[in-house]
Amino acid sequence: MKLPDGIDISDLAYVTSRKLANENGEKTGTVFMWRTKGEEEFNYKLKCPYCEEEQESSVVFKKRPYRVRCSNCGKSILIEKLSK
Repeated sequence: MKLPDGIDISDLAYVTSRKLANENGEKTGTVFMWRTKGEEEFNYKLKCPYCEEEQESSVVFKKRPYRVRCSNCGKSILIEKLSK
């Protein structure tokens, strides 16, 4: 996945791309998430690891760990830290 047109990487405060596992541990989903400097809202493109539906949305996270909810199947999806 890539950044939408008109957004430059130097304007970003946060960007990540992760593979997401389903309940069987298979990495069937992906998430690409970014936040512009000075903004609270995160934008993301998601392929749900459970139903494999693709979606794009934005969210303001209140606390960590970050979680997004699939608009199709309703499952909560954890965006894990890079280092454990």
